[in-house]
Amino acid sequence: MKGRRKNVFAPLCELQLPSHCGPCSLSACLFILGISATQRQLAAAAGRPVSVFTHGVDERGLRRAARAFGVRSEFVQYEDRTRGAEFARRLRAHLRKGNPAILLCKDFEHWVAVIGYLTQQRKFIIVDPKEKHSVFFRWSERSLIRNAWNKATGKDSYEPDQFFSILLSRRDGEPPRWRVSEAWLRLCERGSADTAEGMANDLAEMAVLASPNEREIEEGPYLAEFLEKNEDVIIGSITHWAGGNGERTLSDLRTFYRDYTTVASSSGIRIAKDSDTTLLVAQLTALLCSYWWGGRF
Repeated sequence: MKGRRKNVFAPLCELQLPSHCGPCSLSACLFILGISATQRQLAAAAGRPVSVFTHGVDERGLRRAARAFGVRSEFVQYEDRTRGAEFARRLRAHLRKGNPAILLCKDFEHWVAVIGYLTQQRKFIIVDPKEKHSVFFRWSERSLIRNAWNKATGKDSYEPDQFFSILLSRRDGEPPRWRVSEAWLRLCERGSADTAEGMANDLAEMAVLASPNEREIEEGPYLAEFLEKNEDVIIGSITHWAGGNGERTLSDLRTFYRDYTTVASSSGIRIAKDSDTTLLVAQLTALLCSYWWGGRF
């Protein structure tokens, strides 16, 4: 892991074990769906906990592993290279629903995770489990078509040349946990004083505590909107009552607060319409005071 700029939040940014690109890519996709599974667990679920180190895991094994963790898979295959744009459109439509996919590339030798699509930039977001120096890659449609074309050579000569992807979604019909945005990607690449997963857990607990009588909050407003509206109030309260430890600036505090806003938006956390907003402000103020005073998370 030393080659990574930031050890952000595994398993999304976990480097693969030998020949584990399939299970590792699947692990990253499951993270987006809100399901935790390591590459070793997925290799075992695929039925290849030992042989995977030599032979890897094929698409049938990945489907088996996905099913074991409550995930539906759909194979998409195009054997005509001129249909690359159609393949990209099919993948893009799936990603726009927030669902991830696994992509076969490098002439049948490698799997990567495709965890989202940035509409404004027209870029596919790629997690390559073999890459040591970057957390994410942003591929244009042209790059995707070029990298995703697999030409059968050598031991895979029995396979037809093809584009191939595995589209993934939750079998229970629940939405993915993380919505990929440019702000979320920057947070992941930069790192923060806490992990995005830890932040999401904190915010989800606050939302529940502030919701009276444990009422359903699925139809309520987004917590991110509340955070944006109350940023100055919360930051002002912290700096007024707490002197800080002298090592962090107001800019540092505001950046950390906006990391929470990014996570709240990316994880889609909501609050009840009649939430106790005073309690929410108090919880957030107390939490960020720990950071301001130099507490560790």
